[in-house]
Amino acid sequence: MVGIALSITMKSYFLEGISAIVAAETALNELLPGQQRPWLLRAVDGGVVAYIDIETHLDGLPNLHVSTDVSGRYYHEDNMVVAALSDVQSRVGGTLKGDV
Repeated sequence: MVGIALSITMKSYFLEGISAIVAAETALNELLPGQQRPWLLRAVDGGVVAYIDIETHLDGLPNLHVSTDVSGRYYHEDNMVVAALSDVQSRVGGTLKGDV
């Protein structure tokens, strides 16, 4: 029997240094209505492009930020993810960073 190895790559974006958890929750609730943690950014076909959450630590250190994990299936949908985070950024401030 021959095994098939699949490699699924994910990447993340972070909106670091946001003003407040409540402000970020409000912005995400308005951007993605009817959802709560984690918020799901969906493609036109209904698939999940990214999982979005608010976290208080990054790499073990205090850091209030919005964390976004992009699905491997939609790895190249950076424009959609960055547009969503830019909308949140316009409301809560912060610096947009990616790990790619």
